Amino acid sequence: MNDMALVAVRWALYVDLGLLFGLPLFALYAPGGGRMVQRHLPMVAMVAGLACLALLLSALGFALQAAAMTGLPLTQPDLSMVAELFNGTSMGTALKARLVALLVLLLSIPFYRRQSRPAFIASTLAGAVALATLAWSGHGAAGEGEAGWLQLGADLIHLLAAGAWVGALAAFLALVLTRLATDDLATEDMDRVMLAEEALRGFSFVGTIIVALLILTGTVNGWFLVGPGNIASLGQSTYGLLLIAKLLLFAGMLGLAALNRYRLTPALAQAIEEEDAPRAQALLRASLVVEGGLAIVILGLVAWLGTLSPPMSM
Repeated sequence: MNDMALVAVRWALYVDLGLLFGLPLFALYAPGGGRMVQRHLPMVAMVAGLACLALLLSALGFALQAAAMTGLPLTQPDLSMVAELFNGTSMGTALKARLVALLVLLLSIPFYRRQSRPAFIASTLAGAVALATLAWSGHGAAGEGEAGWLQLGADLIHLLAAGAWVGALAAFLALVLTRLATDDLATEDMDRVMLAEEALRGFSFVGTIIVALLILTGTVNGWFLVGPGNIASLGQSTYGLLLIAKLLLFAGMLGLAALNRYRLTPALAQAIEEEDAPRAQALLRASLVVEGGLAIVILGLVAWLGTLSPPMSM
């Protein structure tokens, strides 16, 4: 039960911290990002809620890991051992860094409307640190020497790229989930749709970079964790089956991203010009919902994979 609870908490942290990094980052690079946040995205409420949830999840995750390492029930912790884990291990150091980063992020929220760009920069950097700490609770920090640093660096970049994609998807969904009336488009709704189309169109370059980084760093991680000699036997282990499922779902996300970029976003732009946006928006919304769902499932698989022994460690 504790193992499944730990996977669930890790899953929630991947989603939560990915959004905490990706949403402020999106506000920095997206076309019309400032106007988007000011008028259409409840960024203050979203980031504050996510940061508070991350604090609770981090404490629960550390308690579950401590219970697993000591072999004691969660309700009867060995406080001296917990203190030793918190003060004398890389896991504890990562948790301290995450708590400080979340505090900085919370302190930056009141400045979103008055000094939005500096506040978003501070939030993005703090979110990056908080998300990066997850590398020390998985396989990324298990290597040694120069190879270990390469593995850790690839894992960190992989985490940040995934967070950037998740944050962008959340922002796009927040913009396109508004249902437009067929005959009478409210001015604010229309502005939201036009802003979504502009942001989606402008995301193409950043999205290409994100995908390239995910593929490159995923290949590096696969080299260290799976190894070329174990590829043929991946289907014979739970780790291998989960990894195959993750790769298939990632391919599905790539297909949907290509559909959004080359078909649905241009169709929305044309529909806006022809004042017939609802149908094009509905198609784009459905595609983004599926893509976001695939991303959440992939993060769940990543959380589960982090608790299993990879082929190269056997």
